[in-house]
Amino acid sequence: MKNSLYLLFFIAVSHKATAQITYIPDPAFELQLIYANIDSDGIINGQVLTSDVESVTSLFIDSDISVVSDLTGIQDFTSLEIFFIYFYSDITELDISQNTQLKILGVSQSLLVELNLSNNILLEELYCGNPTDDVWPQNEISYIDLSNNPNIHTVFAENMSSLKWINFKNGNNNPNMTIDVSITYYGMWDDPNYDPNAIFNTVCIEVDDENLAQSNQYPYSEWDILDNHVAVHFTDNAVQCSLSTPTFAQNKISIYPNPVSDILYFETAGVTIEKVMVFDLSGRKILEQNQVNNLQVSDLQKGNYILKIVSAKGIQTEKIIVK
Repeated sequence: MKNSLYLLFFIAVSHKATAQITYIPDPAFELQLIYANIDSDGIINGQVLTSDVESVTSLFIDSDISVVSDLTGIQDFTSLEIFFIYFYSDITELDISQNTQLKILGVSQSLLVELNLSNNILLEELYCGNPTDDVWPQNEISYIDLSNNPNIHTVFAENMSSLKWINFKNGNNNPNMTIDVSITYYGMWDDPNYDPNAIFNTVCIEVDDENLAQSNQYPYSEWDILDNHVAVHFTDNAVQCSLSTPTFAQNKISIYPNPVSDILYFETAGVTIEKVMVFDLSGRKILEQNQVNNLQVSDLQKGNYILKIVSAKGIQTEKIIVK
């Protein structure tokens, strides 16, 4: 009898010692898991049992509970199908490459500048814009690549003037599509010169059949596209399309020299530059500076880049060549 008890005790201890652990370095994230009854020990100790999370199919992170800044550990939620981060999170990076069962993703109103969805081939709905445009934080994503997401049918990327193109060239364009890239002008009620037809941004949409889309034929004739204050173009060359129509024509900021090897200068025409950002052609932000009149680019590798200039007049996008 004693030998049996010792054996059971040994097995229990061994199982506990070898139990897989998922590390959760952000205590705010772990608090969310405790509130959701996912973290079985109920203690903020920087970890959860992997067995606690690997079968979870839906996860909702609520900023009213805690503001999450680091989602390390989300990779072990391998059964996750629905994932929402409620508004006003401080998320700057999101790795969901291991969440291959994901169907609905909501990451609105965060601090994201890029979003890699290439492994999420089951994704159906994406919410990544800024529903409340007059508060911080804000997503500033310039490129949404859905070319590896043939099941996608809903994309909300509203109030994101940084957005320049969306790639829907996934081999499965169908009529069941809703896209929101609209921009809300919150000063409309107080601005006597408000123009409801003003264009604040240009977004290019890559599709399976450019000719059908441009001529508004099926299935694209059935697409529900919300584009208030935005010019939407169907194209197979998103970079050139986004650069062909400046975000604002009046008081346009000039840049020189271009191509540039050392310092890029801005001729502001009385416009105050709030921020400048440089992106590579994959949409990855590689440089950002605030309130400048020139930009040092000598540390960048030679090649083509997208320059985004943010001022009180709006967002201006230019293509620059570093030589």
